[in-house]
Amino acid sequence: MRHINTYDSVAEAEADKAQQKALLAALNAWDRALHRDECGAWTISGTRGTVHTWGDCRSWVLFVACRSAQHWTWTKKRLAFCKVTQDGDDEGVLRLQRLPTPHEAEAIRDILGVRKRMEFDPVQLEHRRTLMARARSAQGRANRIVPLPLPTPEPKRRFYSHGVTRSARSRYGRAGTCQMTAGSDGQRVLMEEEHPARDRTRPRLRLRDRARSEL
Repeated sequence: MRHINTYDSVAEAEADKAQQKALLAALNAWDRALHRDECGAWTISGTRGTVHTWGDCRSWVLFVACRSAQHWTWTKKRLAFCKVTQDGDDEGVLRLQRLPTPHEAEAIRDILGVRKRMEFDPVQLEHRRTLMARARSAQGRANRIVPLPLPTPEPKRRFYSHGVTRSARSRYGRAGTCQMTAGSDGQRVLMEEEHPARDRTRPRLRLRDRARSEL
């Protein structure tokens, strides 16, 4: 949605904002109460009313919405220092021609529902600053990038050069000699030399049969 600018120039908007800031300080209201409305004008808004500038750089216009006609009547009595310009059944518009006193500012805040600015003594202010500093420090530590541990390198395999032999068990379960040698394609291959094995087809002779044969 496109925002509407109700001012003719930037200077006019800045002057209107400065006038609203002066009233905001006199009301002792919090800073978020001052913002731009749907028409782009600087306004001080509350839960039950708003404040705009009158247009003469010296006065303000207050719009008040009440619960009932009787409530509106009592509200006009509380705002007797303002001039009623539009008198409705349960709402109306009043003109404030000067900055309010502290007592009048309290009445305006209560009627319009504007939040008061929080005030702290020096001890509480220093305590809150310390808490905010700790919170920022903790947030910085939480957002800090921690490097991940590097992967453990795999142990290097031990290769035997050409001509070096070692004892091993052959794939047939008999003792043999393994030798690393270079193949035709340049890769190292494992050569196994088999020990001469006995002939398993010949039956084993018992000592008694061997003695009989010698006789």
